[in-house]
Amino acid sequence: MRTHLLPLLLLLSLLSLLSLLSLGCSTSRTSDDGGGWQRSELYFGLSRRGADDVTEAEWRRFIESEVVPAFPGGFTELIAIGHYRQDGGSRHEPVRVLVILNPPEQLDAVGRKLDAIGRSYCRRFSQDAVLRADTPTQLRFLHGDGP
Repeated sequence: MRTHLLPLLLLLSLLSLLSLLSLGCSTSRTSDDGGGWQRSELYFGLSRRGADDVTEAEWRRFIESEVVPAFPGGFTELIAIGHYRQDGGSRHEPVRVLVILNPPEQLDAVGRKLDAIGRSYCRRFSQDAVLRADTPTQLRFLHGDGP
């Protein structure tokens, strides 16, 4: 990855997280315990067999065409390195992680969207799979006026 893109990607990730948090502030007043939410993550490997890695421009186009329309309220992207064993050796590849916080009443609908996004990525970039992880989570919004 080109070094000059890293600050831009970090800024975009931070802005996405702040956008998600600001949208959630109004809903936090309706749930006393913040329970019942789910954190969903999709792990997208950027390496391709027999081809160059998925480029930043290709990734951005995928996000704009598939993820933004599905989650206009916000999401978070993380940059990572995935490590795994293959053919008796240790391997690694660049990875992007998409994080979505799902309210209890939208778990099924969000799940269908995430599955569609994962399948679309596999088809578009000749991937074997996209990993999806779902975990129950507790949400609290911290405000500046608290103790």
